[in-house]
Amino acid sequence: MRKFVSITPAIIVLLMVGVMMFLAPSVIDRYSYAQQNARITLARNVLAEDDILRRIDRAIAAIGDSIEPTVVHIETIPNGQRFNENMQPMGSYSSGAGWIYNTEGYVITNAHVVKEAESVSVEFFNGRVVEGSVVGTDIYTDIAVIQVDPSHTTFPAMRASDRLPRVGERIFAFGSPFGFKFSMSEGIVSGLGRQAQGARIVGGYTNYIQTDAAVNPGNSGGPLVNTDGHVIGMNVAIATAASTVGSNPEDSGGDSAGISFAIPLGTIEPIVAQLIEHGSVSRGYLGIRYDSSRNGRIGVRTSDGRTAYGVMITSVEPDGPSQAAGILEGDIMMSVQGSPVTNAEALTSLISSQRAGEPIQVVVHRDGEFKELEVTLGQMEPFVLAQRLSQPIQFQLGAVFSSNERGAQIVRIWQGLPAALAGLETEDVVTEINGRPFSDLSSFYVGLADNGLLTGSVVELTVMRTDGSIETVRLQVR
Repeated sequence: MRKFVSITPAIIVLLMVGVMMFLAPSVIDRYSYAQQNARITLARNVLAEDDILRRIDRAIAAIGDSIEPTVVHIETIPNGQRFNENMQPMGSYSSGAGWIYNTEGYVITNAHVVKEAESVSVEFFNGRVVEGSVVGTDIYTDIAVIQVDPSHTTFPAMRASDRLPRVGERIFAFGSPFGFKFSMSEGIVSGLGRQAQGARIVGGYTNYIQTDAAVNPGNSGGPLVNTDGHVIGMNVAIATAASTVGSNPEDSGGDSAGISFAIPLGTIEPIVAQLIEHGSVSRGYLGIRYDSSRNGRIGVRTSDGRTAYGVMITSVEPDGPSQAAGILEGDIMMSVQGSPVTNAEALTSLISSQRAGEPIQVVVHRDGEFKELEVTLGQMEPFVLAQRLSQPIQFQLGAVFSSNERGAQIVRIWQGLPAALAGLETEDVVTEINGRPFSDLSSFYVGLADNGLLTGSVVELTVMRTDGSIETVRLQVR
């Protein structure tokens, strides 16, 4: 008898498979939606119940509210600027930022912001623009003091004199990047005691705070503040792929690359005090030698288990300021006026910013103990500063100088560089700088720097030629 095979079960299975294929995407979508909805609901509930981010936002906004009235926008018209018939400047002008130092009308900025300024205008957060005058500048630390009518400086910035910055701390940079006035950017302290070429002053003093806050052209001179809303430094330089490390933002040729530098408050305050009181800076001299290599940076364990760093003193000048204070060879210099000595450049910067003849407090580590000593600083001799300046100046000019009984004689010159382009020749003897004689080769280098050669100023040299004739040569390094 022939058997018949039923196809009904197969049809039913096929139908069920078809239905599942039709319904499965919808079911999966509903399941995924339910899961996502649950996650979103949970996240919204967490944000609603935990306001930590809102509190952080409020704190950061409060820093902005407290600092903005202390920040100024600065514009300058350089000497020699031409004006049109409406007395509007024809050509370029420079701009930057600054911050109110006290209620006596003093505003702080970078020296390179106001260099060669014929006039200075200062704009406050409320839009009021007033005229300012340059009280004094220190090109070696790139610090300048401007004075305005004291009635406009009612909101001075608070300064973190008693709280030193630490790596990893959150910071905020203020200024006028690309002309966007009163801007604020955020970052952290990336490093301390950094050595980088000062703002176009080769041989200047650095000891910078490194940050990753966005700093761009126009930020120069603006304050760097901590989470207390207190100034810890002043924006001065950036590093970009298009510039050398340490160029000031306006001359860098690039934008922020996450590496910016600020002058620490420990350098700013003593320099500003000198500029306000005397209009110039007299640099202190400690009378010691120290190891400037990495081997000279010594780690010392503190009572709380941390490692602090200092610089090993290799010799003490006989009858010098340090010997009189009891500093010994082999001591490790740990701090100056409360600021840590993180490396040799930091020590040089901290001492040179103090005024000669004034007592300062230093801490040394000796025989396992920390000792606090008071040192009355001597006057830095020109040859000390010249040691920092001689090679950079000769490199920038493209000329080598030697001592001559009449002045500084050119013994070698490179064509195509500033000295040759200005008309100087081998065997020429420079006898005066801007109409003033100098005593020796060290004073020659210091005189060139003091007159702004390395910051772009035109310097007039009185030159004796090989035939005995006297000429005036205008020299400029751009």
